[in-house]
Amino acid sequence: MTRIGFLGLGRMGSLMAGRLIAADHEVTVYNRTMEKAAPLVQAGARAAATPAEAVAGADVVITMLTGPAAVDAVLFGDHGAAAALDPGVTLVEMSTVGPDYVASLHDRLPDLDLADAPVKGSLPAAAAGELAILFGGSDKTLTRVREVLDVLGKVQHVGPLGAGAAVKLVVNVALCGSFVLVGEALALGDRLGLSTETTMAALSGTALGSLVPRVRARLDDPAAPTQFSYGLAAKDLQLALDAGAPSGGVIAAAHQQFAGELPQLSESDIGEIVAVLRRAATR
Repeated sequence: MTRIGFLGLGRMGSLMAGRLIAADHEVTVYNRTMEKAAPLVQAGARAAATPAEAVAGADVVITMLTGPAAVDAVLFGDHGAAAALDPGVTLVEMSTVGPDYVASLHDRLPDLDLADAPVKGSLPAAAAGELAILFGGSDKTLTRVREVLDVLGKVQHVGPLGAGAAVKLVVNVALCGSFVLVGEALALGDRLGLSTETTMAALSGTALGSLVPRVRARLDDPAAPTQFSYGLAAKDLQLALDAGAPSGGVIAAAHQQFAGELPQLSESDIGEIVAVLRRAATR
């Protein structure tokens, strides 16, 4: 049994913390809106009133938050976790924050055992413990936390500290850009008089084919629960631009498409970009 402080109970974080509880680890959870902790407390977790309380005595601390600002607030804000971390703790940053932010964490916490381990996969994979965990850090650190991470999915050791965050950005910009391309392809098909099903069937035979079932499911049920939010997609595209993606390239264009409908669509599913682009084409 490992004592785990888990910070961040969003859609993914709640499912991940639940798996750690079910695996008989001693889990203390914290979230800014603590009503999200109630089901986990019923499952056996302890809820902490502050980030500092959540990490006191922990062997491993996991952050699973919306981005750099949220991680900063939890670690370094009022009653922040950083000042309460035990010397022997390992901090595993699993949010999507980009490699520059991971480097800044290392600079601010130079004596801490730190790893970045963002995940690839959505809610069903999180619930099933089948996430791809993109681990950046030393072999020694991975050995310390592998038992915990194995509960959440399959660990891929992609390189030194920061490499996990870098790979995650590459993966997410490809995903976000693909959604934009599908939306624009459907909008073009609309203009050319093609039915949605004809366009989708045609796209199934292209490099975008793996995305077609997900888009089709969203078109069939626009009210289905959000898997990956529109706002997080926009945030990840901005992180890529901050990390050096070309300001005049495809990533920048995709970011512009997402950003145009914020904040009203922040909590919508990423697939909503398809409807946004189709509507825009009819104006």
